[in-house]
Formats: sequence, structure tokens, C-alpha cells
Amino acid sequence: MTVRGSLGQLFVRNWPIKLAALFFAIMLYVAVAAQQPLSQSFVMRLAIAIPPGRTVRQQPAGVTVVITGKGSEILKLRSFPRVVRKAIPDTFSAALWRIQLQAADIELPKGIDVQVADIRPRDVEILLDSVSHKDVRIVARVQVEAESGFVLRGLSITPSLARVVGPEKSLAKLDSVTTLPTVISSVSGPFFQTVPLDTAPLGMIRISPKAVRMAGEVTAIIERSIGGVPITTAASGFTGFLLTPERVSVTVRGPASRVNTLTRDSVRVVAHLVGKAGPGGYARLTVSGPPGIAARAVPDSVSLKRKTGRG
Repeated sequence: MTVRGSLGQLFVRNWPIKLAALFFAIMLYVAVAAQQPLSQSFVMRLAIAIPPGRTVRQQPAGVTVVITGKGSEILKLRSFPRVVRKAIPDTFSAALWRIQLQAADIELPKGIDVQVADIRPRDVEILLDSVSHKDVRIVARVQVEAESGFVLRGLSITPSLARVVGPEKSLAKLDSVTTLPTVISSVSGPFFQTVPLDTAPLGMIRISPKAVRMAGEVTAIIERSIGGVPITTAASGFTGFLLTPERVSVTVRGPASRVNTLTRDSVRVVAHLVGKAGPGGYARLTVSGPPGIAARAVPDSVSLKRKTGRG
């Protein structure tokens, strides 16, 4: 038997066992390789969401993302979306938007144990068309309905200004924006409510914020009497006559916090002559008080008495 024949018999002898051993050796190699740390680069598209009404003058180039992990995990990335999504804020008014991409910007499939090792380039610039911006007043179209026996004490709006962004010609005509018409009902104490701004008339103009916070408070309405308030005369027709009585009580009604602080000096009672001065003549009384306070004299008219002697 020749040497070549002996070698051939050696290879074919127990070939099923040898083939199985080769198969398991390959599988062992693949299994070990799958557990080794690997890195792979992926070219990803940069998708930029721009504010309504604006255009991109220069489309951004793609970025290369380096991802590391076990070989078995890297293989799971064959079909993940290779897009990096970023959004430009609606209130951005400059022409050049700069961002620095972070690992968190890469949307990797959940359940895969890989990490973003590098992004090239990290610094990205987006060139947009030019717009203007300015701050305008926010006008509240809010109606507060207090419960019976209460009155609105104060109403505030936060913030009081909004930033609008858009074409310069459009912004030139805009000096204020309003909230949506809103009714806040059944109020009996402090209240807070978020109210949206009315953006319908703005068209392509962007605005921030899109809602404001309304805050206010109602207080109980009370009534009290202030006695001994002197009467003053409104004209010279009272010459030679006295008012009877010369002092009256004044009933005041309004928010408790204000009514309780009122004194005689807080109100003024004025007599207005009705007809001509003389026997049987009288004067009608009016009362002026602080804004928001209802006041009336008791009685609401006085009679005239002719002066006698030196009086």
C-alpha cells in the first residue's frame, strides 16, 4: 500500500465523528466570537424638524455613529432605523442653529445591550431663512364668576409677555395677543387656572408660551355703618340756612378687607339743594367713597332751617 493511500484511509476513517468534531469546533468559535466586544460604524441620516413657515437653506450632512457591544448584540442592529431626529424650537429666530449631538440623541432599539462610543461630527450647524422676533402684551379674556356674597379682589396673569417669531412685516402689526375666552365660575377663595392663548389669528407666526397661568382671589362682601359723618354743601344756595341734621350715618358695602378699614374721613357726604331754599325746602345727599365701595347716606335727605341770631 502506498503512502498516499494510507493518508486517504486515515482521513476517511471515522469521518462522521471527525465531521461532527469540526462542526462543534466551528460553533464553539462562533459562540466565543459572539461574546467578544466589537465596534461597528453606522452612517445615519440627520432629520431636522423646523418651525412652521421656515425653510432650510442648506441641508445637513449625515453623521457616523460608532456603536460598541458584544458581537451577538451588534448583529441585532442590522435593521434598526438609522435616523437621528432633532427639532428646532418654534421660538428660534436666528438664521444659524447649532447643536452638539449626544449619545442620548441616538435612538437604539430597546432590549439590546450596546453603547454609543462616538459620533462624527458631533457639532452640527443648520442654516435657516431669516425671521424677526419681539415681545408683546398678553391680554386676558377671562371672566371670573364669584359665588354669591363674594367679590373679585385681584387677578394676575403669568407671564404677562409672549415672544412672537415670524416675518418682520407680520410682526410690525402685532402689539398684543389674547387668551381664549374663558369663564372661571363658582369661585369662593384663591384660584389658579391655566388658560391657552388664542393662536388662530397668528397664522404662521409662532408664539411662546402657548398658555398662561391665571391667579386671583375673591373676598367676602360685608356691610357696615359709619356714624357721625359731617355733611358739606355743594353750592352757595344754602346761605342763611342750616342743615337738619348736620351729620348722618353712611352705610358702606364692599370687600371685607377694605370695608373694615374705612373711617369717617374715607367718605364724603354732599348736600344738593332741591328747589329753592326756604321753609319746607330740603337737600338731597350723595356719598362719594373709595373705588369699589358702595356707599349711601342714612337718611338720604335733610331739611333746611333758617339761621337765627348770630348762628
